[in-house]
Parts: sequence; C-alpha cells; structure tokens
Amino acid sequence: MYCRDCPRYDETERRCKDRKVNPQHYEEAVNVANVLGVRAICLFNDHRERLIRSRLRSAVTDSAAD
Repeated sequence: MYCRDCPRYDETERRCKDRKVNPQHYEEAVNVANVLGVRAICLFNDHRERLIRSRLRSAVTDSAAD
C-alpha cells in the first residue's frame, strides 16, 4: 500500500500518523527490522507478514537445534 492511500497518513505533515516506516522492497524491510524492529514497519506494508513468518521460522529452527 502506498502511504498516501492509507487512512493513517497525514497529508498536512506528509508522514504517517503512527510514525511507521513503509519500505518498498523486502531487503529494505529486513534492514529496517534489524535496526528498528518489526514494530517500526507499517501494518499495511506488503513485506511485513513475510518478514514476521521468516523470523518465526528461524526462531523455531534455532530452538530445535538447542
């Protein structure tokens, strides 16, 4: 979703009301999540769910290896 189409976008301030980021590419989403955490990524971002699933999968495999 584009920010300007989102109901949480503030036209006057030209930014998200929730102060979330909206990376356009998956690699950018991974970098943002590594630096700021997954919570910093917009709930409507196209890559957020994939990123969360990949992190859950890696957490499960890490705990299984212990």
